[in-house]
Amino acid sequence: MICRFAEDRDIDDVVAMYDEIIDDTDGKECSPRWTKGVYPERTYFRDVIKRRELIIALDGDCVVGGVVFNHKCAPGYENVPWAVDADSEHSYTIHTLGVHPSHQHKGIATLLADAVIEEARKNGAKAVRLDVIDGNTPSILLFEKLGFINHGKQPLQYDSVGDVAFTLMEKVL
Repeated sequence: MICRFAEDRDIDDVVAMYDEIIDDTDGKECSPRWTKGVYPERTYFRDVIKRRELIIALDGDCVVGGVVFNHKCAPGYENVPWAVDADSEHSYTIHTLGVHPSHQHKGIATLLADAVIEEARKNGAKAVRLDVIDGNTPSILLFEKLGFINHGKQPLQYDSVGDVAFTLMEKVL
């Protein structure tokens, strides 16, 4: 299993993998509540690949996981009592971490999160932050296991899911 930044040639495989995650989690309580054709979708992946913000996990030639990270965060992050004072330029936010249903529980999400943390450290960030949609307990437990601080629930507004509570988490670097 290896991780690397996604390239233009990976887009079809990336979109297909995320569509399979959506199919698998649709209607489940632990769902990220993503919607095909809305979020995440091809244009989103094209843009994050172009900006070098998508790391993928590969099993051979097969894309089995992905994570987006950048300096963007949803409105509401400014209301969280973060452990470290770091503006968006000095912190990274994890988005859209997903693992193909056939490859879950094999350490791929940990591998992807570790890759983001490593890149953030290389780039001098003070923290890595993220939000987990209400009800997605397995993701919260994963990030707590990786040393992320749970800062509790906060309402955030995302166009793809509306106004929903999210658990905000932070890894101090």
